Amino acid sequence: MTSLSLRQVNGYRDRKCFLHVPWSLYANDPAWVPPLLTQLRERISRRRNPYFEHADAAYFVAERDGRPVGRISAQVCELVQKYQGAGTGHFGMFECEDRQETANALFDAGESWLRERKMQRVMGPVDFSINDEIGMLVEGFERAPCVMMGHHLPYYLPLMEQAGYQKEIDLYAYFKDVTLPFSDRIERIMGREWNGVSLNIRAVAKKDYDRELRLVLDIFRDAWSENWGYVPPTVAEVDHLINQMRLVLDRGAVIVSEIDGELAGFIVVLPNVNEFLRDLNGRLLPLGWLRLLMRLKFSQCDTIRVPLMGVRKQFQRTRTGAAIALAMIDACRKEFVPRGVKYCEMSWILENNSPMRGILESAGCARDKVYRVFSKDL
Repeated sequence: MTSLSLRQVNGYRDRKCFLHVPWSLYANDPAWVPPLLTQLRERISRRRNPYFEHADAAYFVAERDGRPVGRISAQVCELVQKYQGAGTGHFGMFECEDRQETANALFDAGESWLRERKMQRVMGPVDFSINDEIGMLVEGFERAPCVMMGHHLPYYLPLMEQAGYQKEIDLYAYFKDVTLPFSDRIERIMGREWNGVSLNIRAVAKKDYDRELRLVLDIFRDAWSENWGYVPPTVAEVDHLINQMRLVLDRGAVIVSEIDGELAGFIVVLPNVNEFLRDLNGRLLPLGWLRLLMRLKFSQCDTIRVPLMGVRKQFQRTRTGAAIALAMIDACRKEFVPRGVKYCEMSWILENNSPMRGILESAGCARDKVYRVFSKDL
């Protein structure tokens, strides 16, 4: 009989063990891209992640005969209590060997920690806020994940369900070959909507990213305010996100639409730097940082990802709003295809966001990944 043990992470050696759990689990998964350990350390750092200005978290690691075989985080966010109602805690960063015993032990530890903090319900995976990586991959395991999107093993779904977790909502990733133009029908829709309206689609200059991204995130708050799970990012979280994205944002990475001189919508585009990370094995030292820097400077990713897209609430569910979104997607295609980009992932999209799903599907995007958020009463 093998021996399973579980402990709460405390100290440097425990944190190192916690962060390295995926390396053994995904060793034979060709789609897995090792994340950068520096970014993971920053994510769980109370000092460096502004999430912890309004949240608390605990980390647990499971070992079998002294070998790490699973991990989980449990967290309580004050903003979730304020905007989504008191009593909901989150779990995240779940990784586990294919044993129900191990999964149950991890969930029990996280749930007990949440109960001690008066939580009545747990939802996840959320790593750590709704504005970070969320959801567990349940469809689309073949294609490697895009930047800032997760990847999981197929057996995680039954582990979750047998531990008593049920589906809360699904999030979709859409994929498109951007070398293909829009159909004549879509071109007519875009052209028809601008009659009598002064529309301007423009790419933001790199020197203006800081200023314009703050304006864009203002539209994001307006566009997403009524969506499932919405929690507005704090000023510190916005600054942190902009600093992270600045490292990879290229020319044309922020595209905005204006109607009669007023911002009406936006798209933020990230190069899929996961294409450059696979052989670094999560490490920037001793020379990984130089290899990554040279690739970012002199190479072009085949794929881009749209992590943020929004149209002001007043235009949503209207033909004008649909035309704005299609025009920005087309501007994105025209900006990046000449540079060698072939594909675009648009993620994530709520399964109940029928208007946006309809726009993407009419634009030739295909749903090829599904991420599921689970919940359970405590």
